[in-house]
Amino acid sequence: MRTTLFLFIQLFLFSFQLSAQYRVGEKTLVYTDGNRENRPIVTELWYPTQETDPEGNRRTDLPFLLPPTIREATLTDQPCPLVLLSHGTGGNRFGLAWLATALAEKGYIVAAPDHWGNTFDNIIPEYFLRYWERPLDISFLIRQLLVDPQLAAHIDPERIGVAGFSLGGYTSLALAGAELSCTTLMENARTEEGKKEFEIPELDGLAGFMDDFSCEGIPFIPLQDQRIKAFVAMAPALGLGFRELQQTSAIQSPVLIIGAGGDQIAPVRSNAGNYHQLIPGSIYMELDDPAGHYIFLSEPLKELKEQNLIYYTDPPTVNRSLIHQQIQEFILHFFDETIR
Repeated sequence: MRTTLFLFIQLFLFSFQLSAQYRVGEKTLVYTDGNRENRPIVTELWYPTQETDPEGNRRTDLPFLLPPTIREATLTDQPCPLVLLSHGTGGNRFGLAWLATALAEKGYIVAAPDHWGNTFDNIIPEYFLRYWERPLDISFLIRQLLVDPQLAAHIDPERIGVAGFSLGGYTSLALAGAELSCTTLMENARTEEGKKEFEIPELDGLAGFMDDFSCEGIPFIPLQDQRIKAFVAMAPALGLGFRELQQTSAIQSPVLIIGAGGDQIAPVRSNAGNYHQLIPGSIYMELDDPAGHYIFLSEPLKELKEQNLIYYTDPPTVNRSLIHQQIQEFILHFFDETIR
């Protein structure tokens, strides 16, 4: 880890240890955005509860090492801060469950939607390129949660944050006010180095789809969401679409950017580091090489790890669980200071 991470963690470690500890409830919600062709927004919700479950209720339907949760548990009475999570391209709502449960244990309600057409079991190539749909998903989800009769009273609408990984990291920054230039993105994507960033394991041939992608048909839709007060971007992608300070001048809220020194999918030079340079006042942290892009995904069970998939295979010197613990503390401190 870079020195800045160590100092930040030490500075707030005492307050972290004193913060409340809850058990974690979990439920699945399904909303439909009627203004976008009845787009389904399947959402996983993690939240603090004081219920107990002697059996632990550890999930067996997911191939990840995750803390136990209590399905359909009762929420705590007091209004809680809300954090939205945006998964990476070709992932799903459980990709950041390791972070969601850590936040819920400390009193946050956490909502993570599947981004339609851009999940591992619902691959629609067009939606791998429709980057503006994701921030709209998050804004729609906030609206639904704040009027949901079962949830509204439990959410403090003045304390909302968002965190995202990879394309979800871009999603977080877009909601903060970062304005991607499609023209700049396409120019950079057609360079030799730029093409490599669109050669991703989640969708073979994505770089080829870029040849037919046109910026002319993209609707101008304001993506900034003023209801969100703090933003986290982990290994954010699409940095190739950002070149000028003017593109981030609308960002006035606290921003935390976390890069990975060994990231070959969204290299820090053109992505995390680039965003940091263009967002004055942003907090920047970089995991030491060889930690790579997929270090931000949940820790796999043994049988999944043995398949040697790129998403769950780390260099021998990298301890994913330990890095997750450090990132959890860092993000918790950031949100505690900004929306708690």
